[in-house]
Formats: sequence, C-alpha cells, structure tokens
Amino acid sequence: MKSELKRLLQLIIIFFQGFFTFKKKVWLFSVPSHPNLGDQAQLMCTEKWIKENYNGYKIIEMGHLLSPFPRFNMKVLALNVDFWQHIILKMVIRKDDVFIGHSGYFFVDHHGGWYSYDYLLRYWTNKFIILPQTVNFYAPVVKQRFSEDFGNKSNLTLLCRDEVSYNYAKEVLGTTRLLLYPDIVTSLIGTREYKNPRDGVLFCMRNDIEAFYSPADIDSLMQRFGNIRKEKVDTTLQIPEKEMRSYRDQLIDTMIEKFSTFEVVVTDRYHGTIFSAIASTPVVVINSADHKLSSGVKWFPKEFGLNVQFANSLEEAYQKTSLILEGKEHMDNLPYFKENYWDKLFERLS
Repeated sequence: MKSELKRLLQLIIIFFQGFFTFKKKVWLFSVPSHPNLGDQAQLMCTEKWIKENYNGYKIIEMGHLLSPFPRFNMKVLALNVDFWQHIILKMVIRKDDVFIGHSGYFFVDHHGGWYSYDYLLRYWTNKFIILPQTVNFYAPVVKQRFSEDFGNKSNLTLLCRDEVSYNYAKEVLGTTRLLLYPDIVTSLIGTREYKNPRDGVLFCMRNDIEAFYSPADIDSLMQRFGNIRKEKVDTTLQIPEKEMRSYRDQLIDTMIEKFSTFEVVVTDRYHGTIFSAIASTPVVVINSADHKLSSGVKWFPKEFGLNVQFANSLEEAYQKTSLILEGKEHMDNLPYFKENYWDKLFERLS
C-alpha cells in the first residue's frame, strides 16, 4: 500500500507538471531509480541529449508503466493506481509531445520493462524514440506479441545497440524504423581528460544472473596477478534510492575517476567497458551470460587500438591484461561516438 500511495503522489505531481504548462513536452519513460551507475549514466546522458536537441521543451520523467486494463476491476477502481495513471496521462499528453524510452535490457524474456512501451504504443500515436536496446526474446508467445505490437509502426524509431538485436528486430518488425546505435554513455568517450597516476588492475564484475563466470573463478584470476595493486568493484552500488537521486552525477564521476587510476580494467559489465573508455584506461572484456558483451565490444573501431579488447576465456583475459601491464603505454581515446553518432541522431530522426 505504501508503494501505491507513493506512485499516486508521483502521478499527482506529474499531472500538475503536464497540465499547467503551455510548452511542448518530452516524456522520458522507464527512467531508473535503482543505484546501478551504468543505468544512471544513461539517464544523465539522455537528459543532456534532450536538452541539447529539444530546446524549449519541458522534460517529464516517469518510471515503468503498466496498462490497467488486463486487470481492470470496477470494485477496486478507486485503488487502482494504474487506472488513474492512464486517466492522468490521457489528460496531460498532447499530440505534439515526444515520447522517449530509456535505454536498457528491456526486450528480453526475463525483463518486463518493454511492457511500458507496448502500453504507450497501444493508446498513443505520438512520435516515439526508444533509445538503444538489447533485443533477445526466446519464448514464441513473447516473440509473437513483440512482432504484432511493435511492428509496422510509423511513429516509432527503435535503436538497437548491437547487430544481433538489430537483425532480430529487422526480421520481425516490418516497416518500423530501426537504427543500429551504440549505448548513449559512449557519447562521453573522448570528452574528459584524466592525469592520475595509473597502477594495477581493476576488476569491475557483476554479481547477478547475467554473470558467466563464478566469483571463485574471478578470485582465482585476480590471484594470478600476485602482489600488484588489485581491486574489485561493481557499477551497482549498495546505497539508498534517495542518495542515488541526490548525488547521481557525483557518484558517476567518482567511479570513472577510480577507473582512471588503474593501468587496465577487466570487466564483464558493458558500462564497465564504457567507463574504462571514458577514462582512457585499457579494458579487457570477458563474457556475460549472453551476447551483450561480445556484441558490444564490436562497436569500438580500430582507432581505439588495444584500449578495448575481448577475451574468450579467463586464460586469454590473463594474457591480454599481462601484456598491457608490461607495455606501460597510454593512449587517450577520441570522441568517436559523440561525433559519428550522438551529435547526428536528431538530424537522422527528422
């Protein structure tokens, strides 16, 4: 009940934000509240991109949405927050407002985040841009629904963040506009300079169902580097949501600054890869449970040299990391993704 009352209060605030303004609005949906710095960095970069390209628009942010109608019940209408969400959105969304869907790993069987976008496509025809997604459905019934609800939509542009996702979507979505696009956090690569002394190996490792290697395997790999400086971190922090909201940009900057103090990073997180590239710290990327990492590193062209490498095994990761440590060479990364993709997206959407 407490969470429902919190959502209802948020809806009342959104009503006043949307109803009492004459500005056009950009609605940013499925924004994260959890303390995952990768997702929060996406939000930070998305807000920046919107402000740069939709000057004069009011930005309204919402979390994941659920359609009220599959479980609509007149007897509990007054307590159905999803129903009131629908009513309020119908009152405040105007036809020239723009919808933007937060980037992520929503289009997979084990994540229900894509239901928000499904719901919006069912009840509104506003211009809709879904920022880079991994698309990886398995269950036939889910594939079918994805094809029916997202296919042949003239108002929708879906950005896919790897070739596997792009080819999958291209096969099932008909005339819906698709763009193959890197993660928006790559827009920060080459825009910052770090002069910290660099020493040792940072292991940026996930601890969830998407991990391919066990913690024991990673600990064994770390031990092979002997007495040199070593540290293990994750981009998901153990902090309250309120702290994340209050200090988001500072927490992201602090994490990237940490990456810049190491000679090399080993990671199974895609945003660990991107944070390394922002810090111009060479990174050796190892497998996660699906194609996200192996496909994601293909975005980095030859201009990045040995600064981004993929290892097919932990033995290969050890060899590549050891060579970087021996080399003692450093190269700052260029703003390749900002210049070739994110500075050009708004024009491509026109």
